[in-house]
Amino acid sequence: QPVAPIWPDTCAQNGLVLVCTGGGLTGRVGFEGLGQTQSAAMLKVRALDGTTQVVTMTAAAPTARIVPNFDPDSWAGRADITAAYVAIGFEHILQGIDHLLFVLGLMWVARGGWMLVRTITAFTIAHSVTLTAVTFGWVGVPEAFVNAMIALSIAFIGVEILRAERGQTSVTLRRPWLVAFGFGLLHGFGFANALMELGLPGGAVVLALGAFNIGVEAGQLAFVLLALALAWAWREMTAPLPRQTGPLAAYAIGGAASFWFVDRFVLLLGA
Repeated sequence: QPVAPIWPDTCAQNGLVLVCTGGGLTGRVGFEGLGQTQSAAMLKVRALDGTTQVVTMTAAAPTARIVPNFDPDSWAGRADITAAYVAIGFEHILQGIDHLLFVLGLMWVARGGWMLVRTITAFTIAHSVTLTAVTFGWVGVPEAFVNAMIALSIAFIGVEILRAERGQTSVTLRRPWLVAFGFGLLHGFGFANALMELGLPGGAVVLALGAFNIGVEAGQLAFVLLALALAWAWREMTAPLPRQTGPLAAYAIGGAASFWFVDRFVLLLGA
């Protein structure tokens, strides 16, 4: 079932035009079909006075409220913007299989403990830096190039996992936080490109950026905790991992990343 909008009772769609009476577009809006072909949807409403309201709908909450005279500087307006962009950031990271594979690879080479904390923290700081820099227009990199390089970074981590399983060493295995920071700068461009496609509400750019970043970090932390919980549960069952688990994981991560790189590099050449 395709996703279809649900408008307030005072509004009627006439072709590509939405005609509303009784105060304009106010009341509850939503989308039918969420959770089937699309997990969430965002609606951005720009008023004639230039103010922007952003609402997010999910399968669990398929409708949201559009308020008249929306003020992004009010407490209610800030709460709406924060909730919308936290949800968008959380959903984006959990749907970004390439980013999650990279984080999983970092966890594999960091080998737990404080090294893991330092590595994930370095990755977080780095992609927050480039996300902010792109949002404010300080730097910019073509999206096609960024996507191809992100795939290449995942393939690199796959090689490092294989090296670790063979008992070898490298800068990555000795200082995974350093590599995490370097590639984190690259992944931040990917997050920024996704945010730029969605757009930011006028007058609340900093708030929306911060909320989106919080959502990304929350999703990333949830993934890391889930992976650690599964590893702990496996150890508690005293079931040793098969000896070939490491090499298989390395080839799986590296193989998927190599496929993405070739696919994205072809698009880059076409662009």
